[in-house]
Amino acid sequence: MEGKGTPDLRRAPGRGADRRRRLVRRRGLLDRIVRRGGAPVVYGNRVEVFEKGRAAYEAMLDAIEAAAAGIAVEMYTWADDRVGRRFAERLRRQALRGIPVRILVDAFGSLGSEDLMASLEQAGAQVRWFHPLAPWAPSWYPNRRDHRKLVLVDGATGFVGGTNLAEEYTEEFRGERAWRDLTLRIEGPAAREMVRLFLGTWIRSGGRPEDAAGLFAVPQDAGGAGVQVVGGTGVLGRRGLRRSYLGMIGMARRRIFLANAYFAPEGPLRRALARAASRGVRVELLLPGDSDVPMVRWAGRACYGRLLDEGVRIREARGTFLHAKVAVFDDEVLLAGSANLDHRSFRHNLEIAVNVFEAAAAQTALATFEREFEAAREVTLEEWRRRPRSERLRERLARLVRYWL
Repeated sequence: MEGKGTPDLRRAPGRGADRRRRLVRRRGLLDRIVRRGGAPVVYGNRVEVFEKGRAAYEAMLDAIEAAAAGIAVEMYTWADDRVGRRFAERLRRQALRGIPVRILVDAFGSLGSEDLMASLEQAGAQVRWFHPLAPWAPSWYPNRRDHRKLVLVDGATGFVGGTNLAEEYTEEFRGERAWRDLTLRIEGPAAREMVRLFLGTWIRSGGRPEDAAGLFAVPQDAGGAGVQVVGGTGVLGRRGLRRSYLGMIGMARRRIFLANAYFAPEGPLRRALARAASRGVRVELLLPGDSDVPMVRWAGRACYGRLLDEGVRIREARGTFLHAKVAVFDDEVLLAGSANLDHRSFRHNLEIAVNVFEAAAAQTALATFEREFEAAREVTLEEWRRRPRSERLRERLARLVRYWL
């Protein structure tokens, strides 16, 4: 016998039956996503979307200022500029107050910030450098980089996205030329999953498990969003990222919207997007019109043909550089994080991606980049086929070396 508050999913007619089918399909969808991504979907989270660098930085700094138990920062690029120094000063103050501060920076991405890190260590913060530059060492591999961007506070709040700590990302110092990106603030149990990810890399970089003091407070439910944190410290983590993307693309029924800074996808991802378009899914790609790594853009343009031929819409952003790593599926699920759609993210780097199962967050992010999509320049199949031989040659050469880009 069913409980009084439990609906009989076998009987309700009309719209109830439609809702029932959606619930059953969504439960199956989540089960498949968990299996593919290799990480649980954790509920009870509040998710806030920041589309501007300045607002994201202010929220991070306010959270750092309010920290009571512990702070962890994992960052690919921490520049020694006005933004980097502002964060260092706020963290120094907290370390001097006795708040545990753990900082993990990539040795290549944060090259030049040694003095900043030294000043933090002098204040009592613990600093680790991921994969120090040592080409003479037998185990050194230049492409092994920590590309994540994480700020974690008290084990209950996490900031994640594609935004590094540098002036390029904020309109405060770059005005309209600030790089376009997205940052999420996640409050609730999913923050603990991000702490686990941080701690795995922290230990791999010479830290100790006991350094997690203050970072594993038991977070309370803060909202209703489900969040899946996908990442890892090795091959399995990168495999989970790939499977997560492929799973979400394969299960989309109405629409896929991607905004990505470095688009040079592997064959399986490229074919998955083409298949989605061929089965009637509306697939839209917002990509950079200019890039700070032109070779990646050329390698990506080489694969436009099949995508356009299957009906994928591709637009290239104009004006400022698009640095985002965002996907929205069926206007209901948001995927964001540090991972680009290229070989570097899927085969070499340590990355993080979060799947947010909340329509409000997905639609907020979508509205932000839809405006840019409408203003961007559309690439047509006819135009792509008429591109000059010099461009074709450049693209082919870039495709040959895409594994190392």
